[in-house]
Amino acid sequence: MARLINFLLSQRYLLATLSILLGGAISLGALKTTINSSDDAILSEDDPYRLEVAQVNKDFPPSTSVLFAFMSPEGDVFNRDMLQAMQDLTDRYTDVESAVSVASLINRRLDAVDADIHERDYLLPELDELTAQDLVKIREIALADKDLTQSMLSPEGDMALAVIKFHATSEEQATQLRIAKTVIDLRDSLREQYPEQNIYVLGRILFEYDSYNAQIKDAKYLFPIVMLTILGLMYFCLRSLSFALAIAVVSVMSVGLTVGTVGWAQVPFNQISNMGPLVVFMIAMADSIHLVSVYLQGLHKSLSKFEALRESLRVNIQPVTLATVTTAMGFLSLNYCASPGIYGFGNVVAMGVVWAFLVTFTLLPALILLLPVKKVPEPLGVKGFINFVAKLVANHGKRLFWGSLLLIVVTFAMLPLNKVDFDRFSFIDKDSDFHTVISALAEKIGNDQSLVYSINSGKYYGITEPEFLRKIEEFSIWLEEQPQTSFVTSYTGFLKNRNMAENDNDPAWEVLPEDNLQIIDYLVGYQLVQEIEPQLEPIFNSEYSAIRMVVGTSNLSNVQLLDFSEAIEDWITLNMDPAYDVMHGDNSILYARLNKMISLQLMEGFTLSFLLITATLLVGLKSVRYGLLSMMPNLFPATIVFGIWGLLVGELSPYILMLFSISIGLVVDDSVHVLSKYIVARREGESPEAAVQYSLDKAGSAITITTLSLAVGTFILVLSNTFYYQNVALLLTPIIIVALLLDLLFLPPLLVRFDNWLERRKPSSV
Repeated sequence: MARLINFLLSQRYLLATLSILLGGAISLGALKTTINSSDDAILSEDDPYRLEVAQVNKDFPPSTSVLFAFMSPEGDVFNRDMLQAMQDLTDRYTDVESAVSVASLINRRLDAVDADIHERDYLLPELDELTAQDLVKIREIALADKDLTQSMLSPEGDMALAVIKFHATSEEQATQLRIAKTVIDLRDSLREQYPEQNIYVLGRILFEYDSYNAQIKDAKYLFPIVMLTILGLMYFCLRSLSFALAIAVVSVMSVGLTVGTVGWAQVPFNQISNMGPLVVFMIAMADSIHLVSVYLQGLHKSLSKFEALRESLRVNIQPVTLATVTTAMGFLSLNYCASPGIYGFGNVVAMGVVWAFLVTFTLLPALILLLPVKKVPEPLGVKGFINFVAKLVANHGKRLFWGSLLLIVVTFAMLPLNKVDFDRFSFIDKDSDFHTVISALAEKIGNDQSLVYSINSGKYYGITEPEFLRKIEEFSIWLEEQPQTSFVTSYTGFLKNRNMAENDNDPAWEVLPEDNLQIIDYLVGYQLVQEIEPQLEPIFNSEYSAIRMVVGTSNLSNVQLLDFSEAIEDWITLNMDPAYDVMHGDNSILYARLNKMISLQLMEGFTLSFLLITATLLVGLKSVRYGLLSMMPNLFPATIVFGIWGLLVGELSPYILMLFSISIGLVVDDSVHVLSKYIVARREGESPEAAVQYSLDKAGSAITITTLSLAVGTFILVLSNTFYYQNVALLLTPIIIVALLLDLLFLPPLLVRFDNWLERRKPSSV
């Protein structure tokens, strides 16, 4: 230890220079960073359905489209103003880059029967010619069309949808964002032209666009606010602007090294890992605070600058090293999870923690000694608080111990009150068009989500065989009978309708055709119509060997959706020919399965990291006794907060569960410093009571300042543009504060009582 300290002090300028040069070079990689706001950053890589979805998308290339929603504040979209807005959208759809078609009420074709009755091909004639009576009649025709009210119009007529399809020239994010921008511009133009009407838009590219913009806004506005706020807090606590700025320099360089490394590695940030640099900033600040605080205490004891820094290094190298290793372990445990968003975040922070450690001991010593100290700063701003805590522990240790233990037991018992659920839209603004339209779809039309299946006959032209047709028809009928089903887009339904239309719409002909050539003729006709009717999706593949079926559902929780999916799979197993290959064709089940899959992986990862961290502390503290005791203040802050959350809220996202691993990675820092100082005092012959007072004196101020900074930094995330970060702030902030309280008010009495009991000392007031 002494050799290392001498090296850090004697070579401080060389180390600082190398640190600056290396930091500058690596930080340039920040210019190469990108953001991945797609589903790939959220969904689990281990889910076997992911390969099925990819194969189905290959067989049935999904249409790239955006959905415009027209919601009338008057409760009826069949008014001239709203219909004119739809007309303008239909006329101007090419304002959207790469747009190829539009489908709306304006160009909605009537079926053959209604076309004969009303002597026109389209639902709406020219708008200029419509009278009030015409609008009433058109509304009646539209609401009587079952296909229309299950897809583009609410049964009450208060919401209508329009679909613009586009063919992007590239799948690159820049292209997708550019297209999304043209969609937003068209929406805003319509809103400006028709201010009395509610016009919204959604689509996958807009989900990515909103997510991308939310991350950009947070990085541009929120994170600087956090950094400036923490800098102000440092100034208040240290009573020195120069030392606060020195800590800020170290923290900013740590962030630069982290972001630069990610950029050079060409690993994109995602919705979760985007928060990593902010966490690194706060951890780097915590490392620096410990070094500076003990240094200032040395100056107050009239030590020279050099000797005060030597003393600070002697006191802090071991605990900061231990805290770095254990914090990195906590975040690296997130690699147990198969979601790129989660393990990407863990890797970013773990790497940043190591950079922060290196910069703290290579750059900060030189900065500290270079700073002039004409007047020693006043005692640390929280010193009075720590003195109060020390007296409280000395006089009321027994009450603090039993009170804390009671809180731990009660909140631990409340943990089962939480249920895990996942909202795929939690990464975007809850006030966005997405949340508005999805809620309206669930409430008004009942098709806010769907299950897509591909059923392969295993034969070329196999979908024309009667046996296959009968089985698909049986499957469709069973699905339509299920209470969870809103609608079924059935291949056999199309064939029956087409067969009836070919026979003068005689209901007696609403049956499956039996002639293979007739079926092929119908299918070829569908392909031709699909080219001019943009709302039509492919229902069979190019080889006529597989069909695509869509099962609409509404207002199902993830658990209910999984139960429904399991019931469907059970029916398929019992009733479908094993030769027919049935595959999942969309991400709905993948999202729903995140609850169970990621939650289990996170708990496994947390358990492993907790055991590894405890083992590390056993070795690092060179004490089995204190290593095991460290488990309590590290584990219980999260259980206390999650227990109270279960009582007050009761719902957790699996992505919020990663706070267990995050919290232990953050809060272990405080307990390490308290324990290390306590152990030093005990090994020097101090009694447990005196050792606790020494520990609080040496570590109390530093861990209080770092906790305040962490708490303030995380709490400001409630101002984030994403609901996910807001929840993180509401849970992580109290975890950090509770961890400090346990380290100050529970751990010291625990150490005193345990050591007195183990060493058969006379019971004290503590």
